[in-house]
Amino acid sequence: MKHLHRISILYLVLPFFLFALGWLRLSIAIPIAIIILWAVWKLLTHSPLTTHHSPLTTYHSAFYFLLITFLWLLLSGIGGYAFQNWDHHWRNAVLRDLIAYDFPVIYSAPEKGAIQMLVYYVGYFLPAAWFGKLLGWQAANFALFLWTWLGVILVTLNLGKILKTSATKTALLLILFSGLDALGVLLFAKDYPTLLPPIQHLEIWSGNLQYSSFTTQLFWVFNQAVPAWLCITLLADQSANSQSTNPQFPNSQFPITNYQLLSFSLAFFFAPLAAIGLFPYLLIEIFKHTDFKSPFKNLRMDILLASGIILLVSFLYFSSNTAAQERGLQSVALRDFLAFFLLEGGLLWLALAPLKWRDPRWMVTGLLLAVIPFVQFGSGRDFVMRASIAPLFYLMIMTGEAIFSKTTPRLLLLTLYLFLALGSLTPLYEINRSVYRTYEYYSLEPTQRAQPTLGEVTHLEQPGVPEYEHPNALVADEIHTLKFMEDKLSKNFIANARQSLYYRYLSSR
Repeated sequence: MKHLHRISILYLVLPFFLFALGWLRLSIAIPIAIIILWAVWKLLTHSPLTTHHSPLTTYHSAFYFLLITFLWLLLSGIGGYAFQNWDHHWRNAVLRDLIAYDFPVIYSAPEKGAIQMLVYYVGYFLPAAWFGKLLGWQAANFALFLWTWLGVILVTLNLGKILKTSATKTALLLILFSGLDALGVLLFAKDYPTLLPPIQHLEIWSGNLQYSSFTTQLFWVFNQAVPAWLCITLLADQSANSQSTNPQFPNSQFPITNYQLLSFSLAFFFAPLAAIGLFPYLLIEIFKHTDFKSPFKNLRMDILLASGIILLVSFLYFSSNTAAQERGLQSVALRDFLAFFLLEGGLLWLALAPLKWRDPRWMVTGLLLAVIPFVQFGSGRDFVMRASIAPLFYLMIMTGEAIFSKTTPRLLLLTLYLFLALGSLTPLYEINRSVYRTYEYYSLEPTQRAQPTLGEVTHLEQPGVPEYEHPNALVADEIHTLKFMEDKLSKNFIANARQSLYYRYLSSR
């Protein structure tokens, strides 16, 4: 795909464009839209066509690649065609409210008192929500499925270009890459999870500490994971600094920093916690590609302005939700930390040291994986799970560079394959659970299948064990709307925005 880079940028920019037109006052949205469109047009006209390694070389490789990604996505539960894990209760509710309400989504707006507004990472859902407004709920789910499949395809093709190998191999690496959760279960888990039956959620062996595999991310928090992955691949792609192939600019260079600034700002819009973990890698790339004798020589002011606008608008919108005000450091017992760090990426990171110890990405990855468990941001374990997306993705990239290189020592190669094989049990358990629960549902008589709940839902029970969630039901869809939710977790989605800067100065309502 010679236009891969351009399509990836458009894929990420479109949701922000829709957000600006729906969530901001027209007097603000129109100038912002013009600035973004201008910056993206300049970026695309200077963007080099993909002339480097192509991850798709034959029709057969394209077929197998599309089949693998399609089946992976189908089993994730996105669209409601296979079993959905517990988190989909909330994802479905967000999508349904985006369809049912005008933008921005406001549940109550009295003259005095709290303005109850949806404040969440809504950007990823917006293309599907527009389909839903026009054609209904089923169309929205189908659009969300296709939108996510396109995102996964773009991620995998960009990753294949970085690793200089086939799209099928990179798809399998993405699907099966994980920490050594199975060893954690054997050595440290008490009652749950266990290795049998092979459908349990191995990720939670370490209690509140969890570095999620990419399959787990797709199956549980796809709206943050997929755009974050794509932004990471754009930031990590060094070929973007190649000579422009646009005949109007035959001798022009469009420095890589411009792409990376825009990619990072969009990562913050889609998944701010993941963007925090990505920020050190942005600093590495800026340092590598900046001429400090004239640091602003190649920096495009229009791209800098567009990136700054995306960051500022996203920050003001997200900060109107005070649910994440609890932040600081948390204590972790040394024994627990060492077990978690080593099994959830540390051993693989150390194994890569002979090849990568001079690589700043390797150093930053180890530092982040060691520090993130001690950071507390908001309630629960969301920061640990989401801020780790970037270092885990870079760990996968460096592992891929080693196993697909012909110069990697044989002993190291065998060690890496051993770690990958043991780690693959985690995503395979997630996939197997989906297969088992989906087959179980479709084998039931229609009268045995669970019926949708009626009435207003105000509380949702905390998840127990995923393999037993919502029995005799395929989809996790008990929350009809977030409007009436009153439990603790709903505060991550609903905020009193009356006094926020966003609502006072930017909101269209």
